[in-house]
This record gives sequence, structure tokens and C-alpha cells, in this order.
Amino acid sequence: MATIGDVAREAGVSRSTVSSVLTGRKFVTPETRARIEAAIAKLDYTVNTGARALATSRTMTFGVVVRFHEAEFSPALATYLVAFSDAARERGYAVMLLTEADGAEAVRQAIAGRRVDGLILLNVLDDDPRLEPISRSGYPAVLVGNPGDARGTDAVDLDFAAAARLLVDHLADAGHREAMFVRWPEELYTGGSTYATRFERAALRRAAERGLRLVQVPVPVGPEQVRETLRAALQDPALPRTLLIHNDAAVAMLPFVLGDLGLAVPADRSVVSLHSAELARLYVLSYTAVESDPTAVAEAAVDVLCERIAAPGSPAVKRLVTPRLDRRSSVAPAD
Repeated sequence: MATIGDVAREAGVSRSTVSSVLTGRKFVTPETRARIEAAIAKLDYTVNTGARALATSRTMTFGVVVRFHEAEFSPALATYLVAFSDAARERGYAVMLLTEADGAEAVRQAIAGRRVDGLILLNVLDDDPRLEPISRSGYPAVLVGNPGDARGTDAVDLDFAAAARLLVDHLADAGHREAMFVRWPEELYTGGSTYATRFERAALRRAAERGLRLVQVPVPVGPEQVRETLRAALQDPALPRTLLIHNDAAVAMLPFVLGDLGLAVPADRSVVSLHSAELARLYVLSYTAVESDPTAVAEAAVDVLCERIAAPGSPAVKRLVTPRLDRRSSVAPAD
């Protein structure tokens, strides 16, 4: 059976460099990483995680703390869970899902029992109760969200505010002066979900600056409710014919509702959206959009968490993934 020393010799690097690639504790250049990965594949090397845990007092496991909210779109959340599992595995870690209803208590138990080496918090709120035990203990953790006060905890997310500005600017540049803002259910905003609130605030602020009137239309995530709400909104003559969408369930269902009503994009309706790239692939969406990138967010979050484990006393960091506008032919010039 190949050893880490065998891999190091094959790749022409030190054992510590191989270890850095396996654990993600330190940066390794892409060229060196590629040589090590090729050596691992050639030698069929596998990590003995049990032996490593005994030697390092580590579990080689990350805990992903998830709050399942009925107002959220589960398929979109699932793409993040897969991305985190992949990113962690590439760095030699397994993933344990912590889905208890009392998220703060789940965090306390994970910390007290040293069940995981670090925590990744999804569905972060502006005043998230799960932060208290992390802040008090200083346990390695990273937030996938951007709360106003992270309490000294590392945070990574897509820059939702910048994404909102890109989409609003695109509509305004095309001459549109009003748009239907198809958004999440109200409870996500009142609950403080950071991805929803940051997008909303930035969209409304930028729209005011650009002279674009936004008419807000909250849409639930249940399939039949989504279809009924969209159908009513698209047939309401009082509502704008241009759509700015930040609701994964709504953008997934929109092509079906448009087809039911015999409406075409952009001839009858102009559409821009923020949704995940995986959602675009699954539902064959061809709208001008900012496609959230769960893989980029997951890799950045896992990198930050590995850095935190390696250097627990370093200052907290915040990393926002820069959004990119993917222009399609879904926005017609305003009349």
C-alpha cells in the first residue's frame, strides 16, 4: 500500500507539501497540486483517516449546520450541500450534516463533544443565534452569509448586493423605468436571511438611483402556489411587463407559466434574474442573469475554514465572491 512518502517522492515534493494538499491547511500552487494529484492517482494512494485522527487529535470532518426553512427552495440548497461535500473531500475532509431544529444547541453539542474540526453555517441570519456558542468558544467556523455583525467569525458569500446592482443597471441601461420585483416570501426578510435582505436593499437603493420603479411581488415556493402567483401577476395589467427575479422557485417555474399564457421572452416580457447555474441547467433557463456559483462559494468557505484551523489566532476574514452578469437575449429595449 502506497504511503504519503511514496506520493512525495513520485511528485518530487516534501511530505509536508503533500499533507498540505490533502488537508488544505496551506496554499499550494496549482502546478504543484496537479503533480501531487497525479502521483496520488498513479499510486492509488488513499488517506487512512482513522490513523490521521489519532495522530493529530482531529476528526478530519466538517460539520455543516443547515436550517431548513419551508419558505426556501430546497433544490437550490441541495446544490450547496453537494458543493461543500466535494470541496471538503478534495482537502481530505468528510462532511457531517447537522440539521437539528435548534441550531444553536446543535452547534454547542458539536463543540462540546469535539465531533468535528470546524463548522460551516448555512442559511445565516442577520442576528443568528448559532453565532453565540461559536463566538464564546472561538471554535473554527465559517459563515456562508454576510450578517451585519459576524461576531469575529469568518464569513464567505456571493456578493448579493453587487449582483442586485448589476441586474438593476442592466434594466435601466435598456431604458426600462419600472419592473416587477419577484422576490422571496416575506418571512425570509422579516427573519433576516442575509442573502434575501442584502439583495433587496441593494436593488431598491440602486433602482431609486437609476429612476427605476420596482413593484414588489412576493412569491411562495410551493409549486402550485408559485404557478398561481406568477400566473396572476403576469396577467395583471397594473403590474409592469419587465421582471427582476430573486426567487429560485419562481424563476424555475416561469418558463412553464409563460408557456401556459402564450407569452414570449423578450417580445412580451423582459426578464433578468439571480439564480444558481445548476438551476439554469436543470430548467434550461436562458435569461440574462447573475448565476450564483455554489462551487466557488463552497471552495472559498472551505479554504477559509482550513486557514482558520491552521492559524486560530489570526483576524477574522470576510470574502465575497464577485458576481458576473451573463447576458442573454431576454431584455428588449424599452418602448
